[in-house]
Amino acid sequence: MAENKENIIVALELGTSRISGIAGKKVNGNMQILAYAEEQTTNCIKRGIVYNIDQTTQCIKNVIEKLQQTLGKTISQVYVGLGGQSVRSIRSKVATDLLTQAYITTSHIDELRRKSYDIPYPNCERLATIVQGYTVDGIATEEPVGVMGTKIEGEYLNIIARHQLRSNIETCFNNTNVSIADTRLSAYELAENVLTDQDKRAGSVLIDLGAGTTTVVIYTNNILRHLVTLPIGMANITQDLTALNVEPAEAEQIKLKYGNAHPDDNDESAELMAQTYTTSFGQTHKVAEIQQVIEARLTEIIKNVENQIQKSDYGYKEFIGGIVLTGGGSNMKNIEKVFADSKLKIEKVRIARTLNQPVIKNSTVTNLSIDSGMAASIISLLMSGEENCVGERFNGKDMFRAAEADEKIGEKQQREQEEAKAEAEAVERLETYKNAIRDKITELEHTLKDVKENGKDGKLRKRASEKADDAESIQDDDYKKTIELLEQKDKYKQTVKEAKELGERLAKSADNLKEAVEKAKKDNSPWRKFLNTLGDLADD
Repeated sequence: MAENKENIIVALELGTSRISGIAGKKVNGNMQILAYAEEQTTNCIKRGIVYNIDQTTQCIKNVIEKLQQTLGKTISQVYVGLGGQSVRSIRSKVATDLLTQAYITTSHIDELRRKSYDIPYPNCERLATIVQGYTVDGIATEEPVGVMGTKIEGEYLNIIARHQLRSNIETCFNNTNVSIADTRLSAYELAENVLTDQDKRAGSVLIDLGAGTTTVVIYTNNILRHLVTLPIGMANITQDLTALNVEPAEAEQIKLKYGNAHPDDNDESAELMAQTYTTSFGQTHKVAEIQQVIEARLTEIIKNVENQIQKSDYGYKEFIGGIVLTGGGSNMKNIEKVFADSKLKIEKVRIARTLNQPVIKNSTVTNLSIDSGMAASIISLLMSGEENCVGERFNGKDMFRAAEADEKIGEKQQREQEEAKAEAEAVERLETYKNAIRDKITELEHTLKDVKENGKDGKLRKRASEKADDAESIQDDDYKKTIELLEQKDKYKQTVKEAKELGERLAKSADNLKEAVEKAKKDNSPWRKFLNTLGDLADD
C-alpha cells in the first residue's frame, strides 16, 4: 500500500525538567521532524512522575498549542512515553508439567505467558513482558514449539511501574482536547533506536543520563535483560551547586561552564582548577571546589549503576559491546572517560551521537538538536508511532503544501513569535555578558593582588590602570539595550538582578584596583623614597 504522505505522528515526553512535544512524518524511509516544542517544568513532574495534575495539564496544552501553530493542523491524538523512577524490571519463572512425553505447542507457550501475567505486583501495573528463554526438561532452547518433553519452563522479564504513573498522565489528558493514541515504554524505544543490533547481540549497558533520573538498560544476546530507572540525575548536581550560595539558574550555568566529568592531568587543566569563580552575590570559589561537588555526585550515580549491573546477574565480561551513554548528561565534557575509568570495569564506552534510523530536521524546527543525547528519547518515541495524529487545519502555517508555504499567520501571532524569539536571544546574550563580567572581575582581583605585592613595578601599575579604566567598557550599548528589554518582563527579574549585581561588583573591583595603583604610585614616588631614606637615617 502506498505511503500516506500526510500521515503525521506526534509524540510527547514528560520529563523532570521539561515537557516536550515533537511531530514528524516518514519520507522515503527517513523520519522528517516537522515541529518541536517544550515547556519547562519545576514542581509539577518529579523524577518522571506527574506530581501536580493542574500544572502538568497546562504545560501539555501549551506544548500542543505550539506544535499546532507550527504544523498548521489540529492535533487529535499523541503518543506518550512512560518512564520515571518507579519503572523497573522483575524476573519471573513459570512452569507447566505435561505429566507425560508430548510435543510442545503454541498453546503451552500461551499458558506459560498467562501464568506469568497472573503474578501479582501490589500497587504496580505491568508495562511490558519480554521472554528471556525456555527450558524443556531442564535443557535450554530458544524455540520450544515442536520439542518433545514432559516439563516446560519459561523465564520472563516483567517491566512494572506504580499505577499512578499511567493514571496521572491519563487524568491530565482527560482535561485536554487531545487523546492518547498509545503509550510507549520510553527506555525500551530509546534502546531500540540507540543500540545497534551488534550492541544488543554482543551485550551492552545503555545509560540514559537524564535531569531527575538515570535509566539503565542491559542487553545480551539480543534480549533485554534488565531495566531500571534510578531516582538520581544531573539535576542533583545543579542542586548540590546551590550550596555555593547561588540560585538554581546560576548553579545550572556553573555546571554547564565548568562541568568536567574527568579533568585531564595536564598543565592546562591544573591552571583552570586554580582559577576562581565569582558568584552573582560577589562570593568567590575555586574551580577545583566546584569540580569536587560535581565529581562527588557523579561518583554516586556511577555507584548506583554499578549496583544495577550486579543485580542483573550478568558479569562485566559479558558486555563486549560496552557502555553506551545518552541523555542530556552525556553532553558533559569527558563523561565517557569517567565511566571508562570507574569501577564498572567496562573500558569500552561511547556516546550515542546519532540514532540508528536517519533523521532529517525541518529548517523551521529551531530548538532541537538532533545530534544531542537530550533529543534521542523523544525522537525514539516519534519513530515508534504508527497512526496519523492530526486532523483539520489549524489557525497557523501549513508547512506541507507548497502552494500555501508563504501563507501569513495573523499579525498578533507573528508579533508574539518575534517577541519570544527576541527575548530568547536577549537572555542568551545576557548570560554571555554575565559570564564575561565574572571573568573580568576575576581578572581584576588577580591584578589587584599583583599590584599589592609588586607595587614598585611601574609597567605593572600601568597595565593595571588600563585594565581598571577599560573594565566597564564590557557593558556596552548592546548590553544596556538587552537589560532594558528584559527588565520589562517579570519572568526575567532574577536574571536581570544578577546582571546588575555583577555590574556593581565589577565597578567596585575596578575602583579598588585604581585605589591600589594610586597608593602604589605614592609609596614608590621619589619624594616618598626620599622621606623613607630620611626616616631610615633618623632611626640609625
